[in-house]
Amino acid sequence: MDKTKDIIKLIHSLVPSDKKIRIMNVCGSHEHTIAFSGMRSLMPENLEIIPGPGCPVCVCPESDIINAINLSKRDNAILVTYGDMLRVPTQKGSIRAEGKNFRMITSPFEALNIAKSNPGRKIVFFSIGFETTTAPTAGILEMGVPDNLFILSSHRLTPTIMEILVKDAEIGIDGFIAPGHVSAIVGANAWNVFSEKYGIPTVVAGFEAENLLLGILEILQQFKNGKAQTGNVYKGVVKPEGNTQAQRLMDKYFEVADVNWRGIGHIPASGLELRDEYAERDARKVFELEEIKEAKTPGCVCGTIILGKAYPSACKLFKKVCTPKTPKGPCMVSAEGACNIWYKTG
Repeated sequence: MDKTKDIIKLIHSLVPSDKKIRIMNVCGSHEHTIAFSGMRSLMPENLEIIPGPGCPVCVCPESDIINAINLSKRDNAILVTYGDMLRVPTQKGSIRAEGKNFRMITSPFEALNIAKSNPGRKIVFFSIGFETTTAPTAGILEMGVPDNLFILSSHRLTPTIMEILVKDAEIGIDGFIAPGHVSAIVGANAWNVFSEKYGIPTVVAGFEAENLLLGILEILQQFKNGKAQTGNVYKGVVKPEGNTQAQRLMDKYFEVADVNWRGIGHIPASGLELRDEYAERDARKVFELEEIKEAKTPGCVCGTIILGKAYPSACKLFKKVCTPKTPKGPCMVSAEGACNIWYKTG
Protein backbone atom coordinates (compact mmCIF):
# COMPACT_ATOMS: atom_id res chain seq x y z
CA MET A 1 0.00 0.00 0.00
CA ASP A 2 2.83 2.40 0.89
CA LYS A 3 4.42 1.78 -2.52
CA THR A 4 1.14 2.57 -4.27
CA LYS A 5 0.80 5.80 -2.29
CA ASP A 6 4.37 6.75 -3.22
CA ILE A 7 3.66 6.16 -6.92
CA ILE A 8 0.51 8.30 -6.78
CA LYS A 9 2.46 11.05 -5.01
CA LEU A 10 5.10 10.99 -7.74
CA ILE A 11 2.40 11.12 -10.42
CA HIS A 12 0.99 14.28 -8.80
CA SER A 13 4.44 15.86 -8.72
CA LEU A 14 5.00 15.26 -12.44
CA VAL A 15 1.74 16.65 -13.85
CA PRO A 16 2.17 20.30 -14.89
CA SER A 17 -0.33 22.80 -13.52
CA ASP A 18 -0.63 24.70 -16.80
CA LYS A 19 -1.34 21.82 -19.20
CA LYS A 20 -3.84 18.99 -19.38
CA ILE A 21 -2.28 15.62 -20.16
CA ARG A 22 -4.37 12.93 -21.83
CA ILE A 23 -3.24 9.32 -21.56
CA MET A 24 -5.19 6.64 -23.43
CA ASN A 25 -5.43 3.04 -22.28
CA VAL A 26 -5.97 0.75 -25.26
CA CYS A 27 -7.25 -2.35 -23.49
CA GLY A 28 -10.63 -3.31 -22.07
CA SER A 29 -8.98 -5.14 -19.18
CA HIS A 30 -6.97 -2.02 -18.35
CA GLU A 31 -10.16 0.04 -18.32
CA HIS A 32 -11.75 -2.55 -16.04
CA THR A 33 -8.91 -2.18 -13.51
CA ILE A 34 -8.85 1.62 -13.77
CA ALA A 35 -12.60 1.95 -13.24
CA PHE A 36 -13.09 -0.68 -10.54
CA SER A 37 -10.09 0.53 -8.54
CA GLY A 38 -11.29 4.13 -8.60
CA MET A 39 -7.93 5.14 -10.05
CA ARG A 40 -9.25 8.22 -11.85
CA SER A 41 -10.39 9.75 -8.55
CA LEU A 42 -6.80 9.55 -7.29
CA MET A 43 -5.24 11.32 -10.27
CA PRO A 44 -4.33 15.02 -10.50
CA GLU A 45 -6.98 17.30 -11.96
CA ASN A 46 -4.89 17.95 -15.08
CA LEU A 47 -4.36 14.26 -15.85
CA GLU A 48 -7.06 12.55 -17.90
CA ILE A 49 -7.10 8.80 -18.52
CA ILE A 50 -9.31 8.02 -21.48
CA PRO A 51 -10.53 4.58 -22.61
CA GLY A 52 -9.76 3.67 -26.21
CA PRO A 53 -10.71 0.91 -28.67
CA GLY A 54 -9.74 -1.95 -26.38
CA CYS A 55 -12.89 -4.04 -26.73
CA PRO A 56 -12.81 -6.47 -29.70
CA VAL A 57 -16.52 -7.21 -29.33
CA CYS A 58 -17.32 -3.50 -29.61
CA VAL A 59 -15.54 -2.97 -32.93
CA CYS A 60 -16.73 -6.16 -34.66
CA PRO A 61 -18.70 -5.01 -37.75
CA GLU A 62 -22.46 -5.36 -37.71
CA SER A 63 -22.19 -6.97 -41.14
CA ASP A 64 -20.13 -9.87 -39.79
CA ILE A 65 -22.61 -10.49 -36.98
CA ILE A 66 -25.61 -10.49 -39.35
CA ASN A 67 -23.78 -12.89 -41.66
CA ALA A 68 -23.11 -15.09 -38.64
CA ILE A 69 -26.81 -15.05 -37.75
CA ASN A 70 -27.71 -16.08 -41.31
CA LEU A 71 -25.15 -18.88 -41.31
CA SER A 72 -26.59 -20.24 -38.06
CA LYS A 73 -29.97 -20.56 -39.76
CA ARG A 74 -28.65 -23.11 -42.25
CA ASP A 75 -29.96 -26.56 -41.36
CA ASN A 76 -26.63 -28.21 -42.11
CA ALA A 77 -24.50 -25.68 -40.20
CA ILE A 78 -23.48 -24.88 -36.63
CA LEU A 79 -22.10 -21.44 -35.78
CA VAL A 80 -19.60 -21.35 -32.90
CA THR A 81 -18.27 -18.19 -31.29
CA TYR A 82 -17.36 -16.54 -28.01
CA GLY A 83 -20.08 -15.84 -25.44
CA ASP A 84 -20.17 -12.04 -25.64
CA MET A 85 -20.72 -12.15 -29.40
CA LEU A 86 -24.04 -13.91 -28.92
CA ARG A 87 -25.56 -10.83 -27.29
CA VAL A 88 -24.25 -7.99 -29.47
CA PRO A 89 -27.22 -6.07 -30.93
CA THR A 90 -27.60 -5.39 -34.66
CA GLN A 91 -30.35 -4.12 -36.95
CA LYS A 92 -31.35 -7.79 -37.33
CA GLY A 93 -31.15 -8.64 -33.64
CA SER A 94 -28.46 -10.66 -31.87
CA ILE A 95 -27.16 -14.15 -32.56
CA ARG A 96 -28.79 -15.40 -29.36
CA ALA A 97 -32.16 -13.88 -30.24
CA GLU A 98 -32.28 -14.51 -33.99
CA GLY A 99 -29.82 -17.34 -34.58
CA LYS A 100 -30.78 -20.99 -34.83
CA ASN A 101 -27.88 -23.43 -34.67
CA PHE A 102 -25.15 -21.87 -32.55
CA ARG A 103 -22.91 -22.78 -29.66
CA MET A 104 -20.80 -20.76 -27.27
CA ILE A 105 -17.11 -21.60 -26.99
CA THR A 106 -14.24 -20.22 -24.93
CA SER A 107 -11.34 -21.20 -27.20
CA PRO A 108 -10.70 -22.15 -30.86
CA PHE A 109 -9.85 -25.68 -29.75
CA GLU A 110 -13.49 -26.20 -28.79
CA ALA A 111 -14.46 -25.30 -32.36
CA LEU A 112 -12.06 -27.98 -33.55
CA ASN A 113 -13.66 -30.60 -31.29
CA ILE A 114 -17.19 -29.63 -32.32
CA ALA A 115 -16.23 -30.06 -35.97
CA LYS A 116 -14.77 -33.49 -35.28
CA SER A 117 -17.88 -34.53 -33.35
CA ASN A 118 -20.26 -33.37 -36.10
CA PRO A 119 -18.78 -34.62 -39.39
CA GLY A 120 -22.10 -34.21 -41.20
CA ARG A 121 -22.46 -30.50 -40.36
CA LYS A 122 -20.62 -27.42 -41.58
CA ILE A 123 -19.06 -25.79 -38.52
CA VAL A 124 -18.42 -22.04 -38.86
CA PHE A 125 -16.08 -20.54 -36.29
CA PHE A 126 -16.89 -16.82 -36.00
CA SER A 127 -13.41 -15.78 -34.90
CA ILE A 128 -13.11 -12.20 -33.61
CA GLY A 129 -10.62 -10.11 -31.72
CA PHE A 130 -7.20 -8.52 -31.80
CA GLU A 131 -3.83 -10.25 -32.12
CA THR A 132 -4.40 -12.08 -28.84
CA THR A 133 -7.17 -14.24 -30.29
CA THR A 134 -5.80 -14.37 -33.83
CA ALA A 135 -2.79 -16.38 -32.66
CA PRO A 136 -4.74 -19.38 -31.29
CA THR A 137 -6.96 -19.41 -34.39
CA ALA A 138 -3.81 -19.69 -36.49
CA GLY A 139 -2.71 -22.39 -34.06
CA ILE A 140 -5.64 -24.72 -34.80
CA LEU A 141 -5.09 -24.22 -38.53
CA GLU A 142 -1.48 -25.27 -38.06
CA MET A 143 -2.67 -28.39 -36.22
CA GLY A 144 -4.88 -29.29 -39.15
CA VAL A 145 -8.65 -28.87 -39.14
CA PRO A 146 -11.42 -31.14 -40.48
CA ASP A 147 -12.86 -30.39 -43.92
CA ASN A 148 -16.13 -29.30 -42.32
CA LEU A 149 -14.62 -26.43 -40.28
CA PHE A 150 -14.67 -22.91 -41.72
CA ILE A 151 -13.41 -19.58 -40.34
CA LEU A 152 -15.38 -16.33 -40.43
CA SER A 153 -12.51 -13.99 -39.58
CA SER A 154 -13.21 -10.65 -37.93
CA HIS A 155 -9.76 -9.93 -36.54
CA ARG A 156 -8.37 -6.43 -36.09
CA LEU A 157 -4.87 -4.96 -35.73
CA THR A 158 -4.21 -2.87 -32.63
CA PRO A 159 -1.21 -0.79 -33.81
CA THR A 160 -3.13 0.35 -36.90
CA ILE A 161 -6.11 1.75 -35.00
CA MET A 162 -3.76 3.41 -32.50
CA GLU A 163 -2.02 5.20 -35.35
CA ILE A 164 -5.39 6.42 -36.62
CA LEU A 165 -6.09 7.85 -33.17
CA VAL A 166 -2.74 9.65 -33.05
CA LYS A 167 -3.51 11.42 -36.32
CA ASP A 168 -6.86 12.70 -35.02
CA ALA A 169 -6.16 16.12 -33.52
CA GLU A 170 -9.60 16.18 -31.86
CA ILE A 171 -8.53 13.41 -29.48
CA GLY A 172 -5.15 14.88 -28.58
CA ILE A 173 -3.26 11.93 -27.10
CA ASP A 174 -0.15 12.68 -25.02
CA GLY A 175 0.66 9.08 -24.06
CA PHE A 176 -0.42 5.48 -24.58
CA ILE A 177 -0.74 2.65 -22.08
CA ALA A 178 -0.14 -0.25 -24.48
CA PRO A 179 -2.25 -3.40 -24.02
CA GLY A 180 -0.54 -6.17 -22.08
CA HIS A 181 -2.15 -9.22 -23.72
CA VAL A 182 -1.63 -7.93 -27.26
CA SER A 183 1.94 -6.92 -26.41
CA ALA A 184 2.69 -10.48 -25.30
CA ILE A 185 2.04 -11.50 -28.91
CA VAL A 186 3.37 -8.56 -30.96
CA GLY A 187 6.14 -7.51 -28.56
CA ALA A 188 6.95 -4.18 -26.92
CA ASN A 189 8.87 -3.15 -30.05
CA ALA A 190 5.58 -3.04 -31.98
CA TRP A 191 4.85 0.31 -30.31
CA ASN A 192 8.14 1.98 -31.27
CA VAL A 193 6.39 3.85 -34.07
CA PHE A 194 4.54 6.02 -31.56
CA SER A 195 7.60 7.19 -29.67
CA GLU A 196 9.92 7.39 -32.69
CA LYS A 197 7.60 8.77 -35.38
CA TYR A 198 5.04 10.72 -33.37
CA GLY A 199 6.94 11.55 -30.18
CA ILE A 200 4.29 9.98 -27.94
CA PRO A 201 5.45 8.10 -24.81
CA THR A 202 4.08 4.56 -24.92
CA VAL A 203 4.40 2.10 -22.05
CA VAL A 204 3.31 -1.55 -21.88
CA ALA A 205 1.55 -2.30 -18.59
CA GLY A 206 -0.02 -5.27 -16.87
CA PHE A 207 -3.41 -5.51 -15.23
CA GLU A 208 -2.80 -4.94 -11.54
CA ALA A 209 -3.57 -1.39 -10.39
CA GLU A 210 -0.03 -0.86 -9.14
CA ASN A 211 1.47 -1.94 -12.46
CA LEU A 212 -0.83 0.41 -14.34
CA LEU A 213 0.19 3.25 -12.05
CA LEU A 214 3.83 2.48 -12.80
CA GLY A 215 3.00 2.71 -16.50
CA ILE A 216 1.36 6.10 -16.02
CA LEU A 217 4.33 7.26 -13.95
CA GLU A 218 6.82 6.30 -16.67
CA ILE A 219 4.77 8.14 -19.31
CA LEU A 220 4.80 11.28 -17.18
CA GLN A 221 8.54 10.98 -16.53
CA GLN A 222 9.15 10.77 -20.27
CA PHE A 223 6.84 13.72 -20.82
CA LYS A 224 8.76 15.81 -18.31
CA ASN A 225 12.14 14.81 -19.78
CA GLY A 226 10.93 15.71 -23.24
CA LYS A 227 12.03 12.40 -24.73
CA ALA A 228 9.45 9.87 -25.85
CA GLN A 229 10.35 6.18 -25.64
CA THR A 230 8.71 2.76 -25.61
CA GLY A 231 8.60 1.57 -22.02
CA ASN A 232 7.65 -1.78 -20.51
CA VAL A 233 6.64 -2.31 -16.88
CA TYR A 234 5.25 -5.77 -17.69
CA LYS A 235 8.58 -7.40 -18.50
CA GLY A 236 7.74 -10.70 -16.83
CA VAL A 237 5.23 -11.38 -19.60
CA VAL A 238 6.08 -9.08 -22.49
CA LYS A 239 9.37 -9.35 -24.37
CA PRO A 240 10.73 -6.79 -26.84
CA GLU A 241 10.27 -9.19 -29.77
CA GLY A 242 7.03 -10.74 -28.48
CA ASN A 243 5.97 -14.29 -29.27
CA THR A 244 7.76 -14.92 -32.55
CA GLN A 245 6.22 -18.37 -33.06
CA ALA A 246 2.73 -16.92 -32.76
CA GLN A 247 3.67 -14.13 -35.17
CA ARG A 248 4.97 -16.67 -37.68
CA LEU A 249 1.74 -18.67 -37.58
CA MET A 250 -0.41 -15.55 -37.91
CA ASP A 251 1.59 -14.45 -40.94
CA LYS A 252 1.36 -17.92 -42.45
CA TYR A 253 -2.43 -18.12 -42.37
CA PHE A 254 -3.58 -14.48 -42.36
CA GLU A 255 -2.90 -11.43 -44.47
CA VAL A 256 -3.56 -7.74 -43.79
CA ALA A 257 -6.83 -6.46 -45.25
CA ASP A 258 -8.90 -3.28 -45.51
CA VAL A 259 -11.83 -3.74 -43.10
CA ASN A 260 -14.64 -1.96 -41.31
CA TRP A 261 -14.72 -1.18 -37.61
CA ARG A 262 -18.14 -0.86 -36.04
CA GLY A 263 -19.04 2.74 -35.30
CA ILE A 264 -15.79 3.95 -36.87
CA GLY A 265 -15.89 2.90 -40.51
CA HIS A 266 -13.51 1.64 -43.16
CA ILE A 267 -9.83 1.59 -42.18
CA PRO A 268 -7.20 0.46 -44.71
CA ALA A 269 -4.81 -2.33 -43.67
CA SER A 270 -6.38 -2.70 -40.23
CA GLY A 271 -7.70 -6.26 -40.24
CA LEU A 272 -6.69 -9.84 -40.92
CA GLU A 273 -8.31 -12.22 -43.41
CA LEU A 274 -7.32 -15.76 -44.36
CA ARG A 275 -4.79 -15.94 -47.18
CA ASP A 276 -5.98 -17.07 -50.62
CA GLU A 277 -4.21 -20.41 -50.30
CA TYR A 278 -6.61 -21.24 -47.45
CA ALA A 279 -9.74 -20.13 -49.30
CA GLU A 280 -11.36 -23.53 -48.71
CA ARG A 281 -11.47 -22.63 -44.97
CA ASP A 282 -12.68 -19.06 -45.52
CA ALA A 283 -16.40 -18.77 -44.69
CA ARG A 284 -16.68 -15.51 -46.65
CA LYS A 285 -15.66 -17.23 -49.85
CA VAL A 286 -17.18 -20.66 -49.29
CA PHE A 287 -20.62 -19.24 -48.41
CA GLU A 288 -20.30 -16.19 -50.70
CA LEU A 289 -21.02 -13.71 -47.93
CA GLU A 290 -21.74 -10.10 -48.83
CA GLU A 291 -21.06 -6.84 -47.00
CA ILE A 292 -24.16 -5.49 -45.24
CA LYS A 293 -24.48 -1.76 -44.68
CA GLU A 294 -24.27 -0.78 -41.04
CA ALA A 295 -27.38 0.79 -39.50
CA LYS A 296 -26.74 3.29 -36.73
CA THR A 297 -28.80 3.03 -33.57
CA PRO A 298 -30.41 6.44 -32.89
CA GLY A 299 -28.72 8.09 -29.93
CA CYS A 300 -25.93 5.50 -29.58
CA VAL A 301 -22.43 7.03 -29.56
CA CYS A 302 -20.37 3.84 -29.17
CA GLY A 303 -18.17 4.82 -32.10
CA THR A 304 -17.30 8.14 -30.46
CA ILE A 305 -16.60 6.42 -27.13
CA ILE A 306 -14.35 3.82 -28.79
CA LEU A 307 -12.31 6.63 -30.35
CA GLY A 308 -11.82 8.30 -26.98
CA LYS A 309 -13.83 11.38 -27.98
CA ALA A 310 -16.54 10.87 -25.35
CA TYR A 311 -17.15 9.04 -22.11
CA PRO A 312 -20.07 6.61 -21.73
CA SER A 313 -21.86 9.12 -19.48
CA ALA A 314 -22.14 11.46 -22.48
CA CYS A 315 -24.48 9.04 -24.25
CA LYS A 316 -28.19 9.88 -23.84
CA LEU A 317 -29.04 6.16 -23.81
CA PHE A 318 -26.54 5.26 -21.09
CA LYS A 319 -28.17 3.79 -17.97
CA LYS A 320 -31.60 4.76 -19.28
CA VAL A 321 -32.63 2.44 -22.09
CA CYS A 322 -29.15 0.98 -22.59
CA THR A 323 -28.07 -1.38 -19.80
CA PRO A 324 -26.16 -4.70 -19.67
CA LYS A 325 -29.52 -6.51 -19.71
CA THR A 326 -30.90 -4.42 -22.59
CA PRO A 327 -27.87 -3.25 -24.60
CA LYS A 328 -28.52 -0.87 -27.48
CA GLY A 329 -24.91 -0.62 -28.53
CA PRO A 330 -21.94 -3.05 -28.52
CA CYS A 331 -20.04 -1.14 -25.80
CA MET A 332 -22.63 -2.21 -23.22
CA VAL A 333 -22.34 -5.95 -23.94
CA SER A 334 -18.82 -7.12 -23.21
CA ALA A 335 -17.08 -7.00 -19.83
CA GLU A 336 -14.34 -5.14 -21.73
CA GLY A 337 -16.72 -2.54 -23.15
CA ALA A 338 -16.38 0.94 -21.67
CA CYS A 339 -20.14 1.40 -21.23
CA ASN A 340 -20.52 -1.95 -19.47
CA ILE A 341 -17.62 -1.13 -17.15
CA TRP A 342 -18.85 2.39 -16.38
CA TYR A 343 -22.37 1.11 -15.75
CA LYS A 344 -21.11 -1.37 -13.17
CA THR A 345 -18.76 1.07 -11.45
CA GLY A 346 -21.15 4.03 -11.39
